[in-house]
Amino acid sequence: MGREEIEKLQKKKLKAAIKRAERIPFLRERLREKRIGEISALSDVSKLPFTIKKDLVNAFPYGALAVPLERVVRIHTSSGSTNKPVTSFYTKKDLETWSELMARGLACAGARRGDIFQNTTSQGFFTGGLGLIQGAEKLGLTVVPLGSANPEKQLEVMADFGVTVFHAIPSFALRMIEMLEASDGLRASLKIRIGILGAEPWTKEMRAKIEGALNIGAFNNYGLAEVGGPGVAIECPFKSGLHVWEDRFLIEVIDPSTGEPLEEEEEGELVITPLDREAMPILRYRTGDLTRIIDGICECGRTHRRIEWMRGRIDDMVKIRGIGVYPSTIEKIIASHPESNGNFQILLSGVDDITVKLEVKNGFISDQAAVNRLRSSIFEEIKDATLLRSNVEICPPGSIPRSEGKAKRVVDLRRL
Repeated sequence: MGREEIEKLQKKKLKAAIKRAERIPFLRERLREKRIGEISALSDVSKLPFTIKKDLVNAFPYGALAVPLERVVRIHTSSGSTNKPVTSFYTKKDLETWSELMARGLACAGARRGDIFQNTTSQGFFTGGLGLIQGAEKLGLTVVPLGSANPEKQLEVMADFGVTVFHAIPSFALRMIEMLEASDGLRASLKIRIGILGAEPWTKEMRAKIEGALNIGAFNNYGLAEVGGPGVAIECPFKSGLHVWEDRFLIEVIDPSTGEPLEEEEEGELVITPLDREAMPILRYRTGDLTRIIDGICECGRTHRRIEWMRGRIDDMVKIRGIGVYPSTIEKIIASHPESNGNFQILLSGVDDITVKLEVKNGFISDQAAVNRLRSSIFEEIKDATLLRSNVEICPPGSIPRSEGKAKRVVDLRRL
Protein backbone atom coordinates (compact mmCIF):
# COMPACT_ATOMS: atom_id res chain seq x y z
CA MET A 1 0.00 0.00 0.00
CA GLY A 2 1.02 3.58 -0.56
CA ARG A 3 1.21 5.95 2.42
CA GLU A 4 -2.09 7.65 1.58
CA GLU A 5 -3.90 4.31 1.28
CA ILE A 6 -2.45 3.05 4.58
CA GLU A 7 -3.55 6.19 6.43
CA LYS A 8 -7.03 6.09 4.91
CA LEU A 9 -7.41 2.50 6.14
CA GLN A 10 -6.05 3.41 9.58
CA LYS A 11 -8.52 6.29 9.98
CA LYS A 12 -11.45 4.06 9.08
CA LYS A 13 -10.31 1.34 11.48
CA LEU A 14 -9.57 3.83 14.27
CA LYS A 15 -13.16 5.04 14.30
CA ALA A 16 -14.38 1.45 14.64
CA ALA A 17 -11.79 0.70 17.34
CA ILE A 18 -13.04 3.65 19.43
CA LYS A 19 -16.60 2.32 19.29
CA ARG A 20 -15.41 -1.10 20.46
CA ALA A 21 -13.30 0.47 23.22
CA GLU A 22 -16.40 2.16 24.63
CA ARG A 23 -17.48 -1.30 25.85
CA ILE A 24 -14.58 -1.37 28.34
CA PRO A 25 -15.80 0.44 31.49
CA PHE A 26 -12.70 2.49 32.34
CA LEU A 27 -12.23 3.59 28.72
CA ARG A 28 -15.93 4.43 28.30
CA GLU A 29 -15.70 6.72 31.32
CA ARG A 30 -12.57 8.47 30.03
CA LEU A 31 -13.98 8.93 26.54
CA ARG A 32 -17.11 10.55 28.01
CA GLU A 33 -14.99 12.85 30.14
CA LYS A 34 -12.95 13.96 27.12
CA ARG A 35 -16.05 14.39 24.93
CA ILE A 36 -14.24 13.22 21.81
CA GLY A 37 -15.63 14.80 18.66
CA GLU A 38 -15.33 13.62 15.08
CA ILE A 39 -12.08 11.85 14.15
CA SER A 40 -11.35 13.72 10.91
CA ALA A 41 -7.59 13.05 10.73
CA LEU A 42 -5.16 10.51 12.17
CA SER A 43 -3.58 13.29 14.23
CA ASP A 44 -6.86 13.41 16.17
CA VAL A 45 -5.71 10.23 17.93
CA SER A 46 -3.95 12.58 20.37
CA LYS A 47 -7.41 13.58 21.69
CA LEU A 48 -8.01 10.03 22.91
CA PRO A 49 -7.15 8.87 26.45
CA PHE A 50 -4.05 6.81 27.15
CA THR A 51 -4.20 3.28 28.52
CA ILE A 52 -1.40 2.32 30.91
CA LYS A 53 -0.35 -0.97 32.41
CA LYS A 54 -1.85 -0.07 35.80
CA ASP A 55 -5.29 0.24 34.17
CA LEU A 56 -5.06 -3.33 32.92
CA VAL A 57 -3.62 -4.70 36.17
CA ASN A 58 -6.48 -3.05 38.08
CA ALA A 59 -8.95 -4.58 35.62
CA PHE A 60 -7.75 -8.15 36.31
CA PRO A 61 -9.18 -10.59 35.42
CA TYR A 62 -12.13 -9.54 33.20
CA GLY A 63 -12.41 -5.75 33.53
CA ALA A 64 -10.79 -5.02 30.15
CA LEU A 65 -13.03 -7.40 28.24
CA ALA A 66 -15.22 -5.79 25.55
CA VAL A 67 -17.21 -8.85 24.43
CA PRO A 68 -19.27 -11.49 26.27
CA LEU A 69 -17.01 -14.10 27.84
CA GLU A 70 -18.56 -16.86 25.74
CA ARG A 71 -17.01 -15.24 22.65
CA VAL A 72 -13.50 -15.54 24.14
CA VAL A 73 -11.72 -18.63 22.82
CA ARG A 74 -8.36 -18.10 24.53
CA ILE A 75 -6.79 -16.21 27.45
CA HIS A 76 -3.11 -15.29 27.81
CA THR A 77 -1.40 -13.19 30.44
CA SER A 78 1.81 -11.24 30.91
CA SER A 79 4.41 -12.61 33.32
CA GLY A 80 2.99 -10.72 36.32
CA SER A 81 6.39 -10.92 38.02
CA THR A 82 5.82 -7.90 40.28
CA ASN A 83 2.02 -7.79 40.63
CA LYS A 84 -1.15 -9.24 39.14
CA PRO A 85 -0.61 -10.06 35.46
CA VAL A 86 -2.20 -8.30 32.52
CA THR A 87 -4.86 -10.51 30.93
CA SER A 88 -5.09 -10.66 27.15
CA PHE A 89 -8.30 -12.00 25.55
CA TYR A 90 -8.89 -13.38 22.06
CA THR A 91 -12.00 -14.05 20.03
CA LYS A 92 -11.81 -16.49 17.14
CA LYS A 93 -11.25 -13.56 14.78
CA ASP A 94 -8.53 -12.14 17.07
CA LEU A 95 -6.66 -15.46 16.90
CA GLU A 96 -6.95 -15.48 13.12
CA THR A 97 -5.54 -11.95 12.97
CA TRP A 98 -2.71 -12.84 15.35
CA SER A 99 -1.84 -15.95 13.32
CA GLU A 100 -1.73 -13.87 10.14
CA LEU A 101 0.53 -11.28 11.80
CA MET A 102 2.94 -13.93 13.08
CA ALA A 103 3.01 -15.65 9.68
CA ARG A 104 3.71 -12.28 8.07
CA GLY A 105 6.53 -11.63 10.52
CA LEU A 106 8.17 -15.02 10.00
CA ALA A 107 7.99 -14.53 6.23
CA CYS A 108 9.46 -11.03 6.60
CA ALA A 109 12.50 -12.54 8.36
CA GLY A 110 12.97 -15.06 5.54
CA ALA A 111 11.13 -18.20 6.73
CA ARG A 112 9.50 -20.21 3.95
CA ARG A 113 7.40 -23.34 3.42
CA GLY A 114 9.82 -26.24 3.88
CA ASP A 115 11.49 -24.69 6.93
CA ILE A 116 11.30 -26.57 10.24
CA PHE A 117 10.42 -24.29 13.15
CA GLN A 118 11.15 -24.84 16.85
CA ASN A 119 9.86 -22.65 19.66
CA THR A 120 12.12 -22.70 22.75
CA THR A 121 9.77 -20.72 25.00
CA SER A 122 6.87 -21.73 27.26
CA GLN A 123 3.67 -22.55 25.40
CA GLY A 124 1.32 -21.68 28.22
CA PHE A 125 0.20 -18.21 29.27
CA PHE A 126 3.25 -16.55 27.61
CA THR A 127 2.14 -14.95 24.32
CA GLY A 128 5.48 -15.77 22.68
CA GLY A 129 4.65 -19.46 22.83
CA LEU A 130 1.44 -20.45 21.06
CA GLY A 131 1.41 -17.16 19.16
CA LEU A 132 4.61 -18.07 17.29
CA ILE A 133 3.44 -21.64 16.73
CA GLN A 134 0.10 -20.70 15.18
CA GLY A 135 1.87 -18.18 12.91
CA ALA A 136 4.39 -20.80 11.80
CA GLU A 137 1.59 -23.25 11.05
CA LYS A 138 -0.31 -20.65 9.03
CA LEU A 139 2.81 -19.92 6.98
CA GLY A 140 3.14 -23.63 6.28
CA LEU A 141 6.26 -24.35 8.31
CA THR A 142 6.82 -27.73 9.95
CA VAL A 143 6.50 -27.07 13.69
CA VAL A 144 8.45 -28.79 16.47
CA PRO A 145 6.55 -27.62 19.60
CA LEU A 146 9.17 -28.51 22.19
CA GLY A 147 8.47 -25.56 24.48
CA SER A 148 10.69 -24.64 27.40
CA ALA A 149 13.61 -26.99 28.02
CA ASN A 150 17.28 -26.64 28.86
CA PRO A 151 19.71 -25.58 26.09
CA GLU A 152 21.14 -29.10 25.78
CA LYS A 153 17.69 -30.57 25.04
CA GLN A 154 16.77 -27.74 22.67
CA LEU A 155 19.94 -28.26 20.63
CA GLU A 156 19.54 -32.04 20.65
CA VAL A 157 16.02 -31.72 19.19
CA MET A 158 17.20 -29.11 16.66
CA ALA A 159 19.87 -31.53 15.46
CA ASP A 160 17.52 -34.55 15.42
CA PHE A 161 14.79 -32.89 13.34
CA GLY A 162 16.91 -30.59 11.17
CA VAL A 163 15.39 -27.40 12.56
CA THR A 164 16.11 -24.35 10.37
CA VAL A 165 14.20 -21.56 12.19
CA PHE A 166 13.82 -21.08 15.94
CA HIS A 167 12.34 -18.56 18.36
CA ALA A 168 13.96 -17.66 21.69
CA ILE A 169 14.63 -14.82 24.06
CA PRO A 170 18.12 -13.36 23.43
CA SER A 171 19.56 -14.47 26.77
CA PHE A 172 18.54 -18.06 25.98
CA ALA A 173 20.39 -17.83 22.67
CA LEU A 174 23.50 -17.01 24.72
CA ARG A 175 22.92 -20.17 26.76
CA MET A 176 22.68 -22.16 23.53
CA ILE A 177 26.05 -20.73 22.50
CA GLU A 178 27.59 -21.81 25.83
CA MET A 179 26.33 -25.35 25.30
CA LEU A 180 27.69 -25.47 21.73
CA GLU A 181 31.12 -24.30 22.88
CA ALA A 182 31.19 -27.11 25.44
CA SER A 183 30.05 -29.80 22.96
CA ASP A 184 32.49 -30.90 20.28
CA GLY A 185 30.93 -31.29 16.86
CA LEU A 186 27.36 -30.32 17.82
CA ARG A 187 27.34 -27.11 15.77
CA ALA A 188 28.19 -29.04 12.61
CA SER A 189 25.06 -31.17 13.08
CA LEU A 190 22.73 -28.16 13.18
CA LYS A 191 20.88 -26.68 10.19
CA ILE A 192 19.54 -23.53 11.88
CA ARG A 193 19.75 -20.42 9.73
CA ILE A 194 17.23 -17.98 11.26
CA GLY A 195 16.67 -16.96 14.88
CA ILE A 196 13.58 -14.90 15.81
CA LEU A 197 14.53 -13.19 19.07
CA GLY A 198 12.61 -10.86 21.37
CA ALA A 199 10.60 -10.50 24.61
CA GLU A 200 13.48 -8.89 26.50
CA PRO A 201 15.77 -5.90 25.86
CA TRP A 202 18.85 -6.55 23.74
CA THR A 203 21.15 -4.60 21.44
CA LYS A 204 22.58 -4.76 17.93
CA GLU A 205 25.96 -5.52 19.48
CA MET A 206 24.49 -8.55 21.22
CA ARG A 207 22.85 -9.56 17.95
CA ALA A 208 26.26 -9.52 16.21
CA LYS A 209 27.67 -11.80 18.91
CA ILE A 210 24.76 -14.26 18.60
CA GLU A 211 24.89 -14.31 14.81
CA GLY A 212 28.62 -14.91 14.76
CA ALA A 213 28.56 -17.71 17.34
CA LEU A 214 25.54 -19.55 15.90
CA ASN A 215 26.22 -18.69 12.24
CA ILE A 216 22.63 -17.53 11.71
CA GLY A 217 20.66 -14.44 10.85
CA ALA A 218 19.04 -13.10 14.04
CA PHE A 219 15.95 -10.91 13.74
CA ASN A 220 14.46 -8.60 16.35
CA ASN A 221 10.76 -9.34 16.91
CA TYR A 222 8.55 -6.92 18.89
CA GLY A 223 5.20 -7.15 20.60
CA LEU A 224 3.63 -7.25 24.04
CA ALA A 225 0.73 -9.04 25.69
CA GLU A 226 -1.17 -5.79 26.32
CA VAL A 227 -1.73 -5.19 22.58
CA GLY A 228 -2.13 -8.83 21.61
CA GLY A 229 1.34 -10.35 21.92
CA PRO A 230 4.28 -10.57 19.51
CA GLY A 231 3.49 -9.67 15.92
CA VAL A 232 3.53 -5.87 16.12
CA ALA A 233 6.85 -5.39 14.32
CA ILE A 234 9.85 -7.36 13.04
CA GLU A 235 13.00 -6.85 11.00
CA CYS A 236 13.47 -7.84 7.38
CA PRO A 237 16.82 -9.08 5.98
CA PHE A 238 17.98 -5.49 5.41
CA LYS A 239 17.84 -4.97 9.21
CA SER A 240 17.24 -1.24 8.97
CA GLY A 241 14.53 -1.05 11.62
CA LEU A 242 11.48 -3.07 12.61
CA HIS A 243 8.54 -3.03 10.20
CA VAL A 244 5.31 -2.16 12.05
CA TRP A 245 2.20 -3.75 10.54
CA GLU A 246 0.34 -0.48 10.18
CA ASP A 247 -2.82 -2.00 8.73
CA ARG A 248 -3.30 -3.56 12.19
CA PHE A 249 -1.66 -1.05 14.56
CA LEU A 250 -1.56 2.73 14.83
CA ILE A 251 1.72 3.89 16.37
CA GLU A 252 2.79 7.18 17.94
CA VAL A 253 5.95 8.33 19.67
CA ILE A 254 5.35 10.75 22.54
CA ASP A 255 7.36 12.74 25.03
CA PRO A 256 7.28 10.42 28.07
CA SER A 257 7.18 13.42 30.44
CA THR A 258 4.41 15.46 28.82
CA GLY A 259 2.53 12.90 26.73
CA GLU A 260 2.73 15.22 23.74
CA PRO A 261 3.31 13.72 20.25
CA LEU A 262 6.81 13.99 18.82
CA GLU A 263 7.89 14.40 15.21
CA GLU A 264 9.20 11.49 13.13
CA GLU A 265 12.82 10.64 13.91
CA GLU A 266 12.49 12.07 17.46
CA GLU A 267 13.04 9.50 20.21
CA GLY A 268 10.37 9.00 22.81
CA GLU A 269 7.89 6.50 24.24
CA LEU A 270 6.11 4.19 21.82
CA VAL A 271 2.30 4.26 22.01
CA ILE A 272 0.24 1.60 20.24
CA THR A 273 -3.45 1.41 19.36
CA PRO A 274 -4.54 -2.02 18.04
CA LEU A 275 -6.96 -1.36 15.17
CA ASP A 276 -8.71 -4.73 14.82
CA ARG A 277 -8.98 -6.31 18.26
CA GLU A 278 -12.44 -7.46 19.26
CA ALA A 279 -12.04 -8.88 22.75
CA MET A 280 -9.71 -6.21 24.16
CA PRO A 281 -9.74 -3.04 22.01
CA ILE A 282 -7.62 -0.73 24.15
CA LEU A 283 -6.62 2.77 23.03
CA ARG A 284 -3.20 4.45 22.97
CA TYR A 285 -1.33 1.94 25.10
CA ARG A 286 1.82 3.47 26.61
CA THR A 287 4.39 0.72 26.17
CA GLY A 288 7.18 2.31 28.23
CA ASP A 289 9.59 1.42 25.38
CA LEU A 290 11.89 4.12 23.99
CA THR A 291 12.30 4.29 20.23
CA ARG A 292 11.81 6.53 17.20
CA ILE A 293 9.94 6.23 13.91
CA ILE A 294 12.25 5.80 10.91
CA ASP A 295 11.24 7.85 7.91
CA GLY A 296 11.28 6.52 4.36
CA ILE A 297 10.63 3.22 2.59
CA CYS A 298 12.85 0.24 3.36
CA GLU A 299 15.06 -1.28 0.67
CA CYS A 300 12.89 -4.41 0.86
CA GLY A 301 10.02 -2.39 -0.64
CA ARG A 302 7.63 -2.58 2.33
CA THR A 303 5.80 0.70 2.80
CA HIS A 304 4.73 0.29 6.42
CA ARG A 305 6.79 2.53 8.68
CA ARG A 306 9.66 1.20 10.76
CA ILE A 307 10.78 1.81 14.32
CA GLU A 308 14.33 1.78 15.62
CA TRP A 309 15.57 -0.86 18.07
CA MET A 310 14.33 -0.05 21.56
CA ARG A 311 16.94 1.94 23.48
CA GLY A 312 15.41 0.54 26.64
CA ARG A 313 12.34 0.78 28.83
CA ILE A 314 11.56 3.87 30.83
CA ASP A 315 11.27 1.77 33.98
CA ASP A 316 14.57 -0.01 33.21
CA MET A 317 16.55 3.16 33.79
CA VAL A 318 18.38 3.22 37.13
CA LYS A 319 19.62 6.36 38.84
CA ILE A 320 23.22 6.12 40.04
CA ARG A 321 24.77 9.18 41.68
CA GLY A 322 22.09 11.28 40.02
CA ILE A 323 22.80 9.89 36.54
CA GLY A 324 20.22 7.86 34.61
CA VAL A 325 21.68 4.67 33.14
CA TYR A 326 20.03 2.11 30.85
CA PRO A 327 21.32 -1.48 31.05
CA SER A 328 21.43 -1.46 27.24
CA THR A 329 24.23 1.13 27.40
CA ILE A 330 26.36 -1.31 29.40
CA GLU A 331 25.34 -4.25 27.19
CA LYS A 332 26.52 -2.46 24.03
CA ILE A 333 29.96 -1.96 25.55
CA ILE A 334 30.32 -5.53 26.81
CA ALA A 335 28.93 -7.19 23.67
CA SER A 336 31.29 -5.19 21.45
CA HIS A 337 34.29 -7.00 22.99
CA PRO A 338 34.95 -10.37 21.33
CA GLU A 339 36.45 -11.72 24.58
CA SER A 340 33.05 -11.58 26.34
CA ASN A 341 30.45 -14.32 25.95
CA GLY A 342 27.62 -11.78 26.30
CA ASN A 343 26.53 -12.59 29.86
CA PHE A 344 26.73 -9.73 32.33
CA GLN A 345 25.13 -8.32 35.46
CA ILE A 346 25.04 -4.88 37.05
CA LEU A 347 25.22 -4.95 40.84
CA LEU A 348 24.24 -1.81 42.76
CA SER A 349 25.22 -1.79 46.43
CA GLY A 350 26.14 0.45 49.37
CA VAL A 351 24.97 4.00 48.85
CA ASP A 352 25.62 4.21 45.12
CA ASP A 353 28.36 1.71 44.23
CA ILE A 354 28.17 0.04 40.81
CA THR A 355 29.87 -3.22 39.94
CA VAL A 356 29.72 -4.57 36.39
CA LYS A 357 30.31 -8.32 36.18
CA LEU A 358 30.94 -9.85 32.77
CA GLU A 359 31.80 -13.33 31.66
CA VAL A 360 34.51 -14.12 29.15
CA LYS A 361 34.99 -17.05 26.81
CA ASN A 362 36.60 -20.34 27.81
CA GLY A 363 40.33 -20.07 28.49
CA PHE A 364 40.53 -16.27 28.52
CA ILE A 365 40.57 -15.94 32.31
CA SER A 366 43.98 -17.69 32.50
CA ASP A 367 45.74 -14.80 30.72
CA GLN A 368 46.01 -12.25 33.52
CA ALA A 369 47.56 -9.55 31.34
CA ALA A 370 44.69 -9.83 28.86
CA VAL A 371 42.16 -9.79 31.72
CA ASN A 372 43.67 -6.56 33.06
CA ARG A 373 43.57 -4.93 29.62
CA LEU A 374 39.93 -5.89 29.14
CA ARG A 375 38.98 -4.66 32.62
CA SER A 376 40.70 -1.31 32.00
CA SER A 377 39.12 -0.90 28.55
CA ILE A 378 35.58 -1.60 29.78
CA PHE A 379 36.07 0.68 32.79
CA GLU A 380 37.03 3.56 30.49
CA GLU A 381 34.23 2.91 28.01
CA ILE A 382 31.61 2.82 30.77
CA LYS A 383 33.01 6.03 32.23
CA ASP A 384 32.92 7.74 28.81
CA ALA A 385 29.34 6.59 28.15
CA THR A 386 27.84 7.23 31.60
CA LEU A 387 30.31 9.52 33.44
CA LEU A 388 30.37 6.87 36.19
CA ARG A 389 33.35 5.10 37.70
CA SER A 390 32.51 1.43 38.18
CA ASN A 391 34.08 -1.72 39.54
CA VAL A 392 34.59 -4.11 36.63
CA GLU A 393 34.84 -7.82 37.43
CA ILE A 394 35.97 -10.27 34.75
CA CYS A 395 34.33 -13.63 35.46
CA PRO A 396 34.76 -17.17 34.07
CA PRO A 397 31.98 -18.70 31.95
CA GLY A 398 28.92 -19.83 33.91
CA SER A 399 29.70 -17.83 37.06
CA ILE A 400 26.83 -15.34 36.72
CA PRO A 401 23.49 -16.92 37.75
CA ARG A 402 21.16 -17.79 34.86
CA SER A 403 17.44 -17.04 34.93
CA GLU A 404 14.90 -19.56 33.71
CA GLY A 405 12.97 -16.76 32.03
CA LYS A 406 14.08 -13.27 31.08
CA ALA A 407 17.61 -12.36 32.11
CA LYS A 408 17.96 -10.33 35.32
CA ARG A 409 20.58 -7.76 34.33
CA VAL A 410 20.34 -5.41 37.33
CA VAL A 411 20.54 -6.42 41.00
CA ASP A 412 19.85 -3.41 43.23
CA LEU A 413 20.98 -3.89 46.84
CA ARG A 414 21.52 -0.23 47.66
CA ARG A 415 20.69 1.37 50.97
CA LEU A 416 18.48 4.14 49.55
